[in-house]
Amino acid sequence: MAQYDVGMVRVFVTVYETLSVTTAAERLFLTQPSVSYALGKLRRLFGDELFVRRGHRLVPTRRAELLYPRLRELLDGLDSAMGASEAFEPATSRRTFTIMLSDVGVTGLLPRVVAAMHEQSPSARLWVGALRVTQASDALRMGTVDAVVCTPQLEGDDLVRDFLFSQPYLGMCRTDHPRIGPRPSRAEYEAEQHVAVAATTGHGVVASSVREHGIVRDVALTLPSFTGITNILRVTDYLGFAPGSYAERFSDRGEVRAFELPFPVPASAVSAYTMRRSIRSPEVEWFRGLLRSTLGEQQDGA
Repeated sequence: MAQYDVGMVRVFVTVYETLSVTTAAERLFLTQPSVSYALGKLRRLFGDELFVRRGHRLVPTRRAELLYPRLRELLDGLDSAMGASEAFEPATSRRTFTIMLSDVGVTGLLPRVVAAMHEQSPSARLWVGALRVTQASDALRMGTVDAVVCTPQLEGDDLVRDFLFSQPYLGMCRTDHPRIGPRPSRAEYEAEQHVAVAATTGHGVVASSVREHGIVRDVALTLPSFTGITNILRVTDYLGFAPGSYAERFSDRGEVRAFELPFPVPASAVSAYTMRRSIRSPEVEWFRGLLRSTLGEQQDGA
């Protein structure tokens, strides 16, 4: 029977997440030869190289990609079992929870989450990471975040999706824009210059609808996120857009004016994502429930 131990599993998971024997050794407080020796045993065990060198980093093989989520979950379950002397108690927990949010989510959703955590788990900590749509699923699988709240739908049978709410997109312009009313025509909309937002925000549905309906949009400025878009609109005649609650929040403050877009755009569906685990994590399940109860059906942007 092949011989293996938990240390070998931990080496594999750490090398997979760091793509570096040197960094893995530092994290595990081992020597590089020790990590290399463990990798050699794993390669013989699985009959696969597992990692191949390309330039200055290691690249996992297909076999390693298939092994990683299973071994990561087993390791998490073992760590949880060995470290849990009693049931999870939110009221006394000092656990650090991690969540990935967009800039709109930070301004619109995060205050609700923080308030609920402060009430239910006052000693817990919260780390908020910037949403990177292309990295979100991997971050969940690697355990670097507990939850992701976003509009784009993340794919994978190993992910749990909890729908929270939906909202429309609205256009925005300066409050005294000389040519744009509350319901501009398509011709009026097309005649103006526009501010776009990078697709990496996960709000690419407006750009997709523009293409689908043949809208002529002269984009004068593209921003990496919605942060600061209202400041741009206040000093120009540009037109912008944002999730409805975000646009309405700044419109209510008198900073910009919200208007209906003159072409159909699907509403944004905001969901929370967590990992599907065969070994239940009481802490993550509590956090998942907190997100659902706090944000579910709430009309605020993400």
